[in-house]
Amino acid sequence: MPGTWQSTPIVIDGDSKDWPSPYPNYDAKALVAYATSNDKENLYITMETGDERTQMKILKQGMIVSIDTSGHKDASFHINFPLQNDNDLLPAPKKEEAKHMPGGGVMRNGKGFEEKLKKSAMETNQFSLDGFINCNGGFLVSQSSPCGIKVYVSIDEYKELVWEAVVPFKAIYGKSKITAQDKGKPISVCFAVKAFKNPGAKNENVNGGMNEGMAGGGMHNSMQGRGGQGKGASRAPSENPNQPLYDNTKTWKQFVLEYRD
Repeated sequence: MPGTWQSTPIVIDGDSKDWPSPYPNYDAKALVAYATSNDKENLYITMETGDERTQMKILKQGMIVSIDTSGHKDASFHINFPLQNDNDLLPAPKKEEAKHMPGGGVMRNGKGFEEKLKKSAMETNQFSLDGFINCNGGFLVSQSSPCGIKVYVSIDEYKELVWEAVVPFKAIYGKSKITAQDKGKPISVCFAVKAFKNPGAKNENVNGGMNEGMAGGGMHNSMQGRGGQGKGASRAPSENPNQPLYDNTKTWKQFVLEYRD
């Protein structure tokens, strides 16, 4: 896919106002929308979902966003955020409870469940980095990492979970700025979300695999506007509405760097 030039630096604050609306890429299986852009110094990455099950999965089980500077699917750089956690704000759903979660017929806890999601996002304050140049280990969201990588996640006014990151090129290319010669260089980003164990599955390995979507390789759909059920909430009527809880997903976007003087 073509790259997107970022003329004004994006503020990493969990607010999608700096990004196109709707997001230009959508994975219908993973129920996530996403976008990327770059300027001379940074790569900007964002993902959002309005599906409450997917939000719960991300906030409880965690997500890994990976970067492959060759443009393939063999990433060397990994951002672990949110981290998998044991907080009791969002306990793993039991078989009977899952039937009554949002979309399953009855709201699990109504507005109370929405507030739990928001609180969980607010308390997501740690991330870890792996593979980056001079920038690895665990960090607090509120502190600056040695290479300038910043991350943030929040639930916005439209009930969308918004994930954002800025990755300075010095952390992946070893140079502070790209040049005109870097225009068109392939790069890829992967959003990997870990599922809950399905309490109704007879075989523990039923959900062991990853469902993969690809932008630049096929999956690139339009979306509804913000608000209501959100961009990531559409499902075929015949599908189990609770299935997103139990699906591991990987969503890849392959694109090229943009450059302007």
